[in-house]
Amino acid sequence: MTTLEIAVTSVEEAVNAAAGGADSIELSYDLSVGGLTPKHDMIEAVREAVSIPMWVILRPHAESFMYMEAQIDLMLAHIRVMQEIGVDGVVFGAVDETNAIDVALVKQIAEVAKPLPVTLHRALDGSHEPEKALKALVGIVPRVLTSGPAETAWEGRDSLKLWVEQFGQDYIFVGAGSLTQDQLADYIQWVEPNGIHLGSAAKIKGVVDADKVRQLKELITQYSV
Repeated sequence: MTTLEIAVTSVEEAVNAAAGGADSIELSYDLSVGGLTPKHDMIEAVREAVSIPMWVILRPHAESFMYMEAQIDLMLAHIRVMQEIGVDGVVFGAVDETNAIDVALVKQIAEVAKPLPVTLHRALDGSHEPEKALKALVGIVPRVLTSGPAETAWEGRDSLKLWVEQFGQDYIFVGAGSLTQDQLADYIQWVEPNGIHLGSAAKIKGVVDADKVRQLKELITQYSV
């Protein structure tokens, strides 16, 4: 069954996502730049408000997916707080100077985050040799949030289908990246992802809406494989 994850940035949106039947949420701050690590009090407030699985993005700045030592130290501190609060997982990605996924840093984050699982996020999508990174991270990260090697999920659907076929035994693949409600049926039937991650498609007047989430959940359930 294909699951539905909703991107949220507030307690209100988290509550609405849960009320609409979302299987999980991803909490971040400022989606206009792709999402940053939210403040600790926001993470705690959302955790208290909803009981569905909650992933939190680990990203201290929006300039790139490269991180200096001080920024890595900050992320490690964020992880410890997330563990104490009781989130269900961390969403992270990083690239090195060659624009390849920084496998060593991803492994470091995954080790420190234990027992929290790490989702490799869309830093993968624009990286150099993404398939090489997927091979290297088998057994390290269990879940990949991706559009495939493209800017949007719809554009990357053929490549992600190949990734699912090649690495589907090793990862939970969650399709993400500007998917619209009209695209969902064809996308799910073609790609056969484990999950769908939606943001703007679940919103009315800029806010995640419970009824909209419910419609999306019903649609995804109808076409799940």
